[in-house]
Amino acid sequence: MPNQVQFVRQAAAALIACGLVVSLLPSFTPSLYAQTVDPASVLGDTTMPSPEDVSQNFPYGITGKTPPSLIKINYKGQPPYHKHRINLRIFQGCPQVEISEGGRLWATWFGSNIQAERAPYHKDQFSVISTSADGGKTWKEVFVFDPSELLGGGASDPMLWKDPQGNIRFIGLRNIDFKGQDEFASSAWEFTMLDPENEHTAWTAPRLLGNKNISVMKPLIFADGTIMRSMDDFKFVGIPDKVRIRFLKEDVNGKPIFVSEFPVDNDAVFAEQMPIIRKDGSLFTFYRARRGQKFAESFDGGKSWKLGGYYPMQFSINTKCILKTLPSGKVLLVANDVQMKRENDKKIYYYTDENGKERELEKHKTPRTRMTAYLSDDDGKTFTHKMLLCDEGQISYPSATLNKDGAIYIVYDQGRGEIGQHTIFLSKITEEDILAGKLVKGEGFLNNIVSRPSDQGGGRRKGDKL
Repeated sequence: MPNQVQFVRQAAAALIACGLVVSLLPSFTPSLYAQTVDPASVLGDTTMPSPEDVSQNFPYGITGKTPPSLIKINYKGQPPYHKHRINLRIFQGCPQVEISEGGRLWATWFGSNIQAERAPYHKDQFSVISTSADGGKTWKEVFVFDPSELLGGGASDPMLWKDPQGNIRFIGLRNIDFKGQDEFASSAWEFTMLDPENEHTAWTAPRLLGNKNISVMKPLIFADGTIMRSMDDFKFVGIPDKVRIRFLKEDVNGKPIFVSEFPVDNDAVFAEQMPIIRKDGSLFTFYRARRGQKFAESFDGGKSWKLGGYYPMQFSINTKCILKTLPSGKVLLVANDVQMKRENDKKIYYYTDENGKERELEKHKTPRTRMTAYLSDDDGKTFTHKMLLCDEGQISYPSATLNKDGAIYIVYDQGRGEIGQHTIFLSKITEEDILAGKLVKGEGFLNNIVSRPSDQGGGRRKGDKL
């Protein structure tokens, strides 16, 4: 009986909290809920064969469970003509950033010497891992995740994140065309750095996470050390009435606890959801949709989700944004500050200036520009402070990490295949900068170059077809 009473109290509290949040937000579409499912039914059987199995000994008996590896580059004695050198690269984007406990910065992104991104197998595409020991002023590419030697496999959507113990982990998404004969044709593999202060750190053996895209958004870390990973089934993007958007909850040892699912939302594209924990313990996330960002909430630790419809402030139209709770309790949002309306069947892209006036985009008429850092004082209900980071060209796909001194490092890409662009930028800011709407601390900077192949003799040239 006491357990039943406690359950009723908890359920009532959750319903009251739900009603309170809904009352504070404008009216949206009817509420939709989804529940948990068996992790193996979503991730596939991630149990690995024995080390003696033929699939574990490349190049014999390759399967979706044959482990990938990281390739060390730009080390003393390496031949200068290796195939991953930057002056061969013509396309790159989708960066991530992380920082070690000692302050060494790490970044990753995907690139190609041959073509633009080609889903679903991303042939001839690899992921670069780069590092900086001087706070982001200079960078050196030190590892590559390149599955091309495995049946022409390609890499996509790499990830760097810091686990509850402070270890930096890298996730490589591998894609191999097994002609429908292997459930791990797409597979996410996670490596952990053993010495993140060393530019050519050793790594753990890779761990197979699953057969879904699980490497676009950084996991959410709970106070007890458990984590929640965001997942999406990209092969169903654009196909109606398919459940795609999910979360994987893991215990402190990496064992799956549950997988939860969003209800079907045919307006969602590459969802790229990144939840935060609000002050009342509930979870809140945006997810990418055709006309901006929609939002969802969970009042049971992520087991079930309520869809709320489009968020009232329009931003990041059909592109990625990120959310992160800062030590102060404020919520950081990094997103494209662009709005859209239609006039005479034509899309008009604009932004609202500091005086509340609408200003149409003139130079770059795209939703992927005006990368902006926002702050919320009220757990994501509103974002009343903002600071423009970059509006030079097509800017997208932010990632952020926090240093112990309060610095916020943010990366994003520019013109992935554009002549003279295909740049990875890094900005360093603080909460105070966002509140002021400009840099106010001397150590901050905007748009330092992490990587630009055209500066190194590479890059797309006039006449190149991507």
